[in-house]
Amino acid sequence: MKRSGRGRRDSIDSRRACLIVDGYNVIARASGQGLSRVDDLEEARRQLVEALSEYAAFTGQDVIVVFDAHRAPGAGSQDQRGGLTVVFTMQGETADDRIERLVYEVADSYAQVTVATSDAAEQQLTFGRGALRITADELLRGLENVREEVRRQIRETDLGRAELADSVTRDVANILEKWRRQ
Repeated sequence: MKRSGRGRRDSIDSRRACLIVDGYNVIARASGQGLSRVDDLEEARRQLVEALSEYAAFTGQDVIVVFDAHRAPGAGSQDQRGGLTVVFTMQGETADDRIERLVYEVADSYAQVTVATSDAAEQQLTFGRGALRITADELLRGLENVREEVRRQIRETDLGRAELADSVTRDVANILEKWRRQ
């Protein structure tokens, strides 16, 4: 593809963003904060992946969560679930190594790349490669904000439905019900 003078590809959608998450770093920070109040590491991973899936769907961002393979089954695997990619590093490869490589690999495909980790060295390296950085705590607050916004929208949708049903007379409701059954 042809590059523009700014070093970005001309066809990049400027609204596209990618969030790369250091999975175990976030799980460690989440301990005791609601996301991961479990001793079971597999359950903590499941909860994080579920929260990140919801986040990806709500924000429209592509999300990549990276886990060190020495702590999880499936060394070297990658699983795509909608806007979420779950990566287990190769044996002997750290999440930090993989995240650094990912930042470099995806930089030309996204208008914005953000890395979520509280590892200071990792933050510096990824920032040096052009990625934005947020701490695990900032990500956890973002996940909670998305969860609350989804709940609010569901409540509003439910209230909207109730208001419509309350405003229809019994005769109109009977006619609508007959039409629905036809």
